[in-house]
Amino acid sequence: MNKKYLKLLTLLILFNSCGNTQDRKKATIENFKEPFVDSLIPLPEKAYFVFYTKIKGYSNDTIRLNISSHESKESNLNYYFIGDFENEIRLDYYGESNKYITLYPYKATEGKIKLTYQL
Repeated sequence: MNKKYLKLLTLLILFNSCGNTQDRKKATIENFKEPFVDSLIPLPEKAYFVFYTKIKGYSNDTIRLNISSHESKESNLNYYFIGDFENEIRLDYYGESNKYITLYPYKATEGKIKLTYQL
């Protein structure tokens, strides 16, 4: 095999093997009986500029996504979704604190949601 193709194959395998880390995660939510809560922790050796979330899926009624810098406090950053949806959220972020993401079932009782979130 050509060395060029071998290097490309190695890079593709490396990128595909990168899963959840403390500053980048994916989740699929199908349980609408309780909120989904998770956090992202900045790595000390990295520089950050953006908090990014992609939410895609469907729900039979309204759900609420809250993004906060405090574990026990909600922020004013609430996003509401209903039906079929796909949205990206980008916020300025410079590594100043952990970020907490909470998905509340709110009025929904069923659905399937895929979340990708990273610092």
